[in-house]
Amino acid sequence: MDYKLDDSLKTLGIDTIVVATVHGLDTLAALPEQLETELQQIEAAVLKQSLESLEDNQVVQGYYEMIQKIKRSKKKYPPTVEALIKNVQRRESLPRINSVVDLYNLEALTSYFSIGAHDLRKITFPIEFTVSGREDVFHPIMSSEKKVMPFDYLYRDQNGVLAYLDCRDSEDYKLDEQTTDAIFVIQGNEYTSTESRVEALERFIKKLQVMTPEITYQIEIIT
Repeated sequence: MDYKLDDSLKTLGIDTIVVATVHGLDTLAALPEQLETELQQIEAAVLKQSLESLEDNQVVQGYYEMIQKIKRSKKKYPPTVEALIKNVQRRESLPRINSVVDLYNLEALTSYFSIGAHDLRKITFPIEFTVSGREDVFHPIMSSEKKVMPFDYLYRDQNGVLAYLDCRDSEDYKLDEQTTDAIFVIQGNEYTSTESRVEALERFIKKLQVMTPEITYQIEIIT
């Protein structure tokens, strides 16, 4: 796989990107009982969680600071975990999309990392992690088209934007019922060590292996 980390992200505190490539996924696989139990436990915890508690979390604060550095609204573009917690509390349940998405939501609610997930067959490499540098458009999952400004940070392949402001993934590259191969991305922020991001992806992949033992994977650190 070909990845490029542009120096423009260093001004935002990003000097490594951690990417896992996973082959042999089955998004329609049933979750084993132990993983269902973990999801139910995290759902119960989130339903009781105060949003004010996020203010004391350094990982979340790092995402806030990145948004504020480019003068975007942290209310309009909250970190993934904040948006997910609000969604759970509004619905009074954890949304279930498919087994793979459910498991990376579990990891996001555990580590508070934003995790990008993209179908490998839809990607035209190389992928560039960068501040946009130009106006563009982005098609978020289940939402209307967004305008990208030159100061926005994102990552893109040769055809479009995969993820925007490290809080929204693209409809054009999302996992679906036909997905068997995917990449999972943790960009992080200046308070998230490379090691902690590798560990998060390893935890997530171990859960995938419980569900689908035959998967293979590789974790890369992009510098």
